[in-house]
Amino acid sequence: MFKLIVRASILALASSALGGQLAIPATAATCVTIQPPVGSPFVDCSPGDAFNILPAGNNGLTTAAEAGAAANGTAPHEADQLAMYLNLKKVAPNMQASALGSYYKHAGFSVAASDVGQVQTFAAPHSGTYIIWDKSFGVPHIYGVTRADTEFGVGYAAAHDRLFMMDALRHVGRSRLAQFIGPSQSAIDEDCSIAQVAGYSDSELTYQADLIPQRYTTPYGTTTEGQQVHDDGTAYVSGINAYIADAIADPANKMPVEYAALPAAQQLPRQWTASDVVAVATIVQSIFAVGGGGEVESWLLYKSLAQTFGAKKGLAIWQDLRRQNDPLAPTTLQQSFPYMSGANSTQTNLPGVADVLASPGSGRDYVCHQQAAPSGVSSVAPQPRIQVNLPELVPGRMPLSNALLVDAAHGAGGHPAAVFGPQVAYFAPAILHEEDVHGPGIDARGASFPGTDSYVELGRGIDYAWSATSASSDLIDKRVEVLCNPQSGQPIPAGQPDTNYYLFGGRCLAMYERTDTETALTSGAAPAPPQVITFHIERTIHGPVIGRTSALYNGQQVRVAISYQRSTWFDELGSAPAFLEWNDPNVTHDSSSFLRAAAKETGTFNWHYIDSHDIAYYSSGLMPQRPSNENPNFPSWGTGPYDWNGFAKVTCNLTTLPGPDNWGATTTGATTNACGYTAAWLPHDGLSTDPHPHAVNPPQGFLVQWNNKPAPDWSAADSNFGFGSVYRVMSLQDRLQASMARGPVSSADLINDMEDAGSVDLQGYRLIDPFLNVLGTGLTPQESAVAQLLRNWWGNGLGAHRRAPSGTSYQYVEPLYADGNAVAVMDKLYPNLVSAIFNPWFGDQSSSSSIYANVFALEPLYDPAQYKGQGSAYDGSAGGWESYVNTVLRQALNPKIADAYSQGYCGNLVACRKNMKSALDQTIAQLTTAYGSANPNDWTCSRSNDTSKGQCNPKVEDIKFSAVGAQSISDIAWINRPTFQQVVQFPASRLSSG
Repeated sequence: MFKLIVRASILALASSALGGQLAIPATAATCVTIQPPVGSPFVDCSPGDAFNILPAGNNGLTTAAEAGAAANGTAPHEADQLAMYLNLKKVAPNMQASALGSYYKHAGFSVAASDVGQVQTFAAPHSGTYIIWDKSFGVPHIYGVTRADTEFGVGYAAAHDRLFMMDALRHVGRSRLAQFIGPSQSAIDEDCSIAQVAGYSDSELTYQADLIPQRYTTPYGTTTEGQQVHDDGTAYVSGINAYIADAIADPANKMPVEYAALPAAQQLPRQWTASDVVAVATIVQSIFAVGGGGEVESWLLYKSLAQTFGAKKGLAIWQDLRRQNDPLAPTTLQQSFPYMSGANSTQTNLPGVADVLASPGSGRDYVCHQQAAPSGVSSVAPQPRIQVNLPELVPGRMPLSNALLVDAAHGAGGHPAAVFGPQVAYFAPAILHEEDVHGPGIDARGASFPGTDSYVELGRGIDYAWSATSASSDLIDKRVEVLCNPQSGQPIPAGQPDTNYYLFGGRCLAMYERTDTETALTSGAAPAPPQVITFHIERTIHGPVIGRTSALYNGQQVRVAISYQRSTWFDELGSAPAFLEWNDPNVTHDSSSFLRAAAKETGTFNWHYIDSHDIAYYSSGLMPQRPSNENPNFPSWGTGPYDWNGFAKVTCNLTTLPGPDNWGATTTGATTNACGYTAAWLPHDGLSTDPHPHAVNPPQGFLVQWNNKPAPDWSAADSNFGFGSVYRVMSLQDRLQASMARGPVSSADLINDMEDAGSVDLQGYRLIDPFLNVLGTGLTPQESAVAQLLRNWWGNGLGAHRRAPSGTSYQYVEPLYADGNAVAVMDKLYPNLVSAIFNPWFGDQSSSSSIYANVFALEPLYDPAQYKGQGSAYDGSAGGWESYVNTVLRQALNPKIADAYSQGYCGNLVACRKNMKSALDQTIAQLTTAYGSANPNDWTCSRSNDTSKGQCNPKVEDIKFSAVGAQSISDIAWINRPTFQQVVQFPASRLSSG
């Protein structure tokens, strides 16, 4: 039984059952029982030890009356978590435990009477629904008598806080955002991104929602998990529509002001449907939950190397760059979990390897075409002006989340502790929505993507918490479909006109084809001239077609199409059963039950768990098992014999009617007879024999994750060339291990370790030491001075920060960087090191025809977010080129290192020393020109510096909040940190408190 410490109301609104304020129990190691305003009591086993943060704030509703305040960042709860989030960088690594509440908000299940803000109740049939938005941060606390009451409230609260964001996202998931907001280039890019990897019609989205009860049949109470997800979704959608009706009836107080800025036909929100939930889920599943799909690019890189160096040497160099299973790659677990590591992963002449002869070009350009609208189309914009500036979503290129957990043996007070969260970029309002939900079978608080938030997706239960990082494991393959003549059934020779037929199973099959057209009208969100955007959707049995090229097939050059095969295709709600179980304390009650639920997650994520006894980890994903007659790193034929083991299409019969769709666009229509596929997936049950990387209380006593390799022998996805000797997780691990060496680790210790690692320049952190060791002695006075700057900044491995000097006063953005001259040096030195080492091998970095271009297609030299304000600047692409340089320099010092490359890319130590000295001299010359001074003391990194001259300036990496509506949030100082983050420790559990 639960030990009843206090049975008090969380409200003090009126009379009888709503009379008391929750008392803090006298002893920390106890659970409290809370009586909500409606429904049954529930338990909180971490009333004072759970915190979180979600910048800039939880409120995304801006009414007409609040538009001015929203534009200034002063609307209620719009930016009240921004300073808390930002200011942690100013004090780390010296934040005191007593100050934790200054940087995170309490995330308990209770609401004090004094903190009750807006209250929403409902008439029948939902008189059992009760919602409170707290005064402190505007977080909705949702209670229900029945489960349907609860989910109705979740939908209503989500729409109240994020209706316009949700509406934008459901349009993105359909490739209709430009139709919705107007001809913004960012909106068009969003539509094109999703059209390439999904391109579902309304009937296909509805099909996925309707299929849930048949797809997930595990018993759940008196029903099944699939039916419960379906029923919960129905009530959730009903709540959203109730808010839409209220907003239409009371626009002054409830209608988001953004609608008035849209094209006339879009100025009232449409009713929500289950298909909208699938549309939003498609964004998550196809962008954040994927890995792989780089086979064609990898093959073209190998071919360019083989043509330059010969087949054997070219393959060896390709393997050096690939780092599929680098022995020094940092891993979350120490135990081996082999996947995709067979001998076929290094063979180039297997029958299943498709010899693609040239790049198919941009998938965007193949699928998506835009042009000016015909004359006569209205170009008059509504008077209100807003911004909708979603950054382009690139599948598999959004991995920035992290997690730090220590087990009970190393945690303060004898209990585990965790600091973890996802990095999903920065939006105004936030692209995640926080909610606290309590009803039959649901007790959870945390964050979710609005539009799919019928369940808490990242958060805490009554005595446990969970979070995720993107794993980017290999669940996507690019198939090479041989085009054929439908009359003869023969392949189409190169140089002949293409057809829309392809070979599969010995037959010449017709592709699925559909053309959709949206018209983007000038609006207050997009004042550009009207545009017409056309999406030509083609599919084979394997999935969307994203380009065409030529390949060598049976000794003949033939025309081929490249298709995009994703294991989660046509199953965009596949994660729902896991979230259903994690929200239910009757199902999730320990690490074992958590792992069983995590195994049901179909997207590729690293899941982390904590309760009062255990920490646990599971790397999820619907992972294909590939045959041995193809190489998983290279493109494979789509003719049938090289398909995933057990591959079979899911047959369906769906009709998309031609003409206007429900969103104002038009379609040629089509009939769908293949709705995804099944296969003999890698087993996934969450038990001890599960081949997915997983652990409970691992031997090292901690878990650290920053999108790094999960475990030894779990191969990096074919698109991932970054799991080498350097990875950003090392800066977390070094700090956490130092904390563990000092004694029991508290939540404050974990916070300090996380935030301190978040300002580290990865290049400086991992390259300065081997660079200086290779450089050696015998330097000129100026070379010695610059080398000493770098040595001081590096600080024996715990320095190399990009942050203001300690004690610097600033509000949002840093005026300068400490050790700014070393920062300036590293910014110039890093690309010079790459050039000095690899130019003799790969040619000119700036040439599109060089080998570099093929490497950059898989592993960019810089993280693109560095210049887009998305919070991941100056850690490269998480470790790829940093690994190459680090390994090369260590190998020059010791040719017998465990991870030595096949080639001495920098030469022997004498030659490499000369090359490094040349790179340093080039850097000095560049900085002397940029600053007009040869004195390193003048090479500052200050906000007043002139970037056009090549001077270092912190503003280059300021974090920018992408506006999705009327809100405007100030830029903030760069930090590499999760967006939503939890700090949790459970001093008690249901088992220990009774």
